[in-house]
Amino acid sequence: MKVISLASVRGAPGVTTTAILLASTYTDGLVVEADLDGGVLAIRYGLGREPGLTTFAAGGPDADGDWRAHAQDAGGVPVLVGPDAPAASTSIWRTAGERITHKLVAADGVTIVDAGRLRSPVPIVAASDLLAVLVNPVADQLVALTHLVPTLRQAVRGRVAVVLVGDGPYGADDVERAVGVSVIGHLPYDHDAAEVLRVGGSRSRLARSQLARAVGALGGALSSVLFEPTTTAVAAS
Repeated sequence: MKVISLASVRGAPGVTTTAILLASTYTDGLVVEADLDGGVLAIRYGLGREPGLTTFAAGGPDADGDWRAHAQDAGGVPVLVGPDAPAASTSIWRTAGERITHKLVAADGVTIVDAGRLRSPVPIVAASDLLAVLVNPVADQLVALTHLVPTLRQAVRGRVAVVLVGDGPYGADDVERAVGVSVIGHLPYDHDAAEVLRVGGSRSRLARSQLARAVGALGGALSSVLFEPTTTAVAAS
């Protein structure tokens, strides 16, 4: 699998919403919850805690790595739900993170990792082909990201990039100069579309939303980075 991780440095810039929409742009996309603060997809979509990440991890490193037997449906997108308690989420990634990562990387498709707010990257984030950090283009988030970038570059196998969310005083060029990381996309702050994903609503309305269109464009940009690296204009971090 190709692995794309989405994360934030602080605040709530819409990582989970973006992960679901982004996975829906791939025919073989899967969302994996790796938020150490605890997963929210089971609660948000009325799913059970199992099957999910826990049952997938329990199979052992040599067991059938087909994630489909452990995925649930979140609005038409397959997801491996993670534990909703921070302690349980931290525990599963500490004790079984390498096993989970090995099985996912060896599988077919595209994994979208919802990593929540970044701390120390869990194994699946460290193994990412691309880590996209979602930030609002405001000073406090950009300063926090600047301090984090050296650690991410050392910890993450693939590229590190930025996705701007919403409006702010800084544009893509400003961010790239200040942070030293490529900006690969810009998503609008679309409260109505996020609410459709969070509590349900018209899927056709969601498909026509600014956010869905912007995430579709982001998916195209990410695909060009991951599958056509020699032709992409996005620089490696």
